[in-house]
Amino acid sequence: MNKDIEKIMQELAEGCDQIIANPNDIEKLQSQGINFDAISSQTISDLFEQRKEKAHIIAPLLPALPKGLPSAIQALYQEIRECIFFGLNGAAITMSSILIEYIIKHVTYITESNGYQNADPQKWDDFEDMELSKAINRAGKAGLLDSKMKKRLHSFRNTIRNPYSHYNIKKITKNVIAEKVKQLDINTGEVKEMDIAAKDSPMIQTQVKPIMDENNVLSVFNFADEVVKYLLPKIKKYHVTKQST
Repeated sequence: MNKDIEKIMQELAEGCDQIIANPNDIEKLQSQGINFDAISSQTISDLFEQRKEKAHIIAPLLPALPKGLPSAIQALYQEIRECIFFGLNGAAITMSSILIEYIIKHVTYITESNGYQNADPQKWDDFEDMELSKAINRAGKAGLLDSKMKKRLHSFRNTIRNPYSHYNIKKITKNVIAEKVKQLDINTGEVKEMDIAAKDSPMIQTQVKPIMDENNVLSVFNFADEVVKYLLPKIKKYHVTKQST
């Protein structure tokens, strides 16, 4: 039976780009004399070269850095861009959510203070402890968000920001179905082909999340950029220094 299982595994592995195995099953097969080739990890140089090649492709697709950004917002932009360049798409999505939350709070704080020169640092403490939902509603009451943008921000909070911030991997991958997955029973040698919904399989969730991240990162970063460009002009007047006559 061992040789039969080994032959079946070799046949199934041909042309596959993903193989998922239970560690206990691997140990069992190894104890029965079936060897598994160990694949060494990429060297740092190889990894950087691979990331560099992808970075050159994706760089032109990123939104340009807006002019006149407050330093904290500019730093967030740069951190997100670097995450994307290095393939850290999940981190870039989380940082884009942070950018959205920060710009909402920053613009509301400056508006309520009637300008940077009147801003009380102690009042900022309230914003730092504020949940995003409350921050969106407060910005709406301050006249900074129209009904459409407010609705979009709450939708983003529920569908992207919260799942990524809390690493709700099941929610993130809930709409993915791995089709025509071949499953081998190592005890009987039986092979079944089936569709597996990611919501029903933690192993599938782990495999597909990086793909989801890569597919979503540009749209999320572009939305964050849109929110920044929507809100910053609303406090532009506070950057003008009035001169007495």
